[in-house]
Amino acid sequence: MKINKIIFNNIKYKLTVIFLAVLVWFFVKTEDNYRHVIKIPIRVTNLGDDRIITNQIPRQVKVAFWGKGRSLFSILIRKDLAYLLDVAKANNSSQITLDKSHILLPRKIDVDILNVVEPKAVEVVVEKLHSKKVPVQSRCELETVPGYTIVGDIQLKPDSVIITGPISALKQVESVITKQRTFKKLKADLEKELPLMPLDQRYVTVDIKRVRIFVDVQKLMEKPFAEIPVKLINAPEKYEAIVIPSTLSLVLEGGTDVLLNITKDDINAFLDYEKIKLSQEKDHPAYIIVPSGVRYRDVKPTRFRLQFIKRNR
Repeated sequence: MKINKIIFNNIKYKLTVIFLAVLVWFFVKTEDNYRHVIKIPIRVTNLGDDRIITNQIPRQVKVAFWGKGRSLFSILIRKDLAYLLDVAKANNSSQITLDKSHILLPRKIDVDILNVVEPKAVEVVVEKLHSKKVPVQSRCELETVPGYTIVGDIQLKPDSVIITGPISALKQVESVITKQRTFKKLKADLEKELPLMPLDQRYVTVDIKRVRIFVDVQKLMEKPFAEIPVKLINAPEKYEAIVIPSTLSLVLEGGTDVLLNITKDDINAFLDYEKIKLSQEKDHPAYIIVPSGVRYRDVKPTRFRLQFIKRNR
């Protein structure tokens, strides 16, 4: 207890004396000259807007300084010191020797720069920047409620973006994709803004970060069509070809707004002679093309025969 009283008695006075003693010692010692190695950041200059460095370069350089302790201490706490790495003449892969003359040092600091300690040189790989347009692809999963359907493809605005980077990296990028999203129980049009996924390729940038998607959701409708003519394409010139039977029927499914405007003339059914002329089959299925955004089912009949009559000349 007596020891504690001795230690803590007049504690504020004692701490003040210690602080002043340390302060006096600090001012005395910082009046001496010292050699000290300090790390300063590397700042790239004269790169330009149309070039990029594609290799890892050191973030700092070690430099030996000579001066009073007080001045050296001020260097440690300043943020405006830097080594200016001039890459104006760098082309492809270049080895740049580091020299103390490129060190940016404020005039108010009274110290001498002795030399660059390490690294002595830096390898810099500089490439030209190029740009190209690539499509945007959606990674959305869509699901409607029963009785509704999605008409057409997902619309993206914009549907393409401009990417910029060195040619070696641009060649690896064929498209940009949105982040994956799932939308369920849709029964009305969907319009959302989605972020783009970051690219795996380093040094490649995208001109925008987000796109808007639009999905056309309509009430599901069925519409039957009968007596759709079945044609033959690529028929031999010396013969007149007859398709038996000559028509088919089917049912179209799709959104109400789309189906109401579709007529029989919008449906194309045909056989392609070039694709079946070597077949041993006696009858063949028809190719059917329907308007975008709808699908077909219940095709009757499903197969057709060909009869050829030689043309009279």
